[in-house]
Amino acid sequence: MYKTLFLSLLSTLFIACSSNSALTHFNKKEIATRAMQHTKKADLTYKKEIKALFWATYLNNIDLKEFDLKNETFLVSVYFTNSQIQDISKKNYQFTLKVENKYANKDEPEFLEINPLSIQEITKNDLKYKEILGNNGWGKYYLVEFKEQKNKYKLDLKLENKETTSAQLNFEKS
Repeated sequence: MYKTLFLSLLSTLFIACSSNSALTHFNKKEIATRAMQHTKKADLTYKKEIKALFWATYLNNIDLKEFDLKNETFLVSVYFTNSQIQDISKKNYQFTLKVENKYANKDEPEFLEINPLSIQEITKNDLKYKEILGNNGWGKYYLVEFKEQKNKYKLDLKLENKETTSAQLNFEKS
């Protein structure tokens, strides 16, 4: 009985002193690990074929002074498969932010789709975002900014070509 108790205490001690985060085993800067936690990915498919890869990082949730943002801001990467053209506007794609309209009347929609305030192309060498972008050199990067959404905690970033396909990434404000 004492041996079992001793082994239990010893194993509890080892478990209690060990790290409880998988991110501590990677040699990345803090900004990259925080960004990874707030990054999502989706495929845009049409007729069972992947047309584009869509990644987005919700910068407002990263909680670092570099990203003390008022508006809802996303760092987005888009890669169009089997295409020389990698520009969203030339491919007729657009971003919208879908938010729940909690206080809607019966005549109003349950969800609102908001257009961006700005879409700025980011270079792969941009020092402010380099740690977040990593080594993904395929598609184009955009900083997409929407008006601040007060009292709305579920944000759905949508990339859409009205003629063919769309994808939506779901984020929660913290």
